[in-house]
Amino acid sequence: MPLSSTAESELRDMLRAFRAAHPGIIVPTGAGKALEAWVLMKLANTVRIQMGRFWRVSLRQGDGAILRPSTTFNLSSRPSRIQPRSSTAPGYVLIEHRTDTARRFELRGGLQWKGRSDAKHEIDVSLLPSVIGEAIRNSGGGHPHGLPIVAVECKDKGGSGPLDETRQTLARMYDLALVTQSVPGWSCRIYETNTLAQWGRKSTRYLTFFQKGTFGIVRTGHFQSGATTLARHYSIGHYPDIYNGGAIGFLQERFRETLLRVSNF
Repeated sequence: MPLSSTAESELRDMLRAFRAAHPGIIVPTGAGKALEAWVLMKLANTVRIQMGRFWRVSLRQGDGAILRPSTTFNLSSRPSRIQPRSSTAPGYVLIEHRTDTARRFELRGGLQWKGRSDAKHEIDVSLLPSVIGEAIRNSGGGHPHGLPIVAVECKDKGGSGPLDETRQTLARMYDLALVTQSVPGWSCRIYETNTLAQWGRKSTRYLTFFQKGTFGIVRTGHFQSGATTLARHYSIGHYPDIYNGGAIGFLQERFRETLLRVSNF
């Protein structure tokens, strides 16, 4: 579904604020990619505007270089792993603390993560530590393993989201959460297999894991009440009528709270 004229104008304004090119076609044409791009930029922009005193936000090319002014931001057009370092690979948003250099994160669209089963799970908008992204990018590309810091599913659909939609998101989170470790002696939340870089701490309980982070489903329509009951129990936010209501503000608030607490993850 294409963006409304209001949402498209807002997306162009956000790209302009980051000094990226904004005329012509600005998002990939794949299903749901317009909503994905809008959510990604809304999260990036809320940090730039409301947390800029402590956090620096920049758009990056696929090789990690800062996006040059008036250059197109290369959003992912399909689900993919992190590509080897290349200026033509999908770009990402770098969010870095101004004084604590250990707090550097990559906000990405359409990234595939690997679960404990070794299955690949696409996350429409996800946040991972730069130490993981850089290790993968610099060693030939690959997939992060573990539970993202942020994972947002974008459902560009009207009507009421059924219970199965939330069940699918929950099943994905269960496979990604490292309540057990693949390597004896490890205790991490996220890792990669090229250089064995690790980040964060694991939890032995799923609910504890899910409470630490931003997990949610955004929808252009609404949700069935049973789906909302399930989501609430497992700390999965439901954000309905995303373009027109106040739900995007609640998602942005949750995202900012996660950044404030991320050093404890």
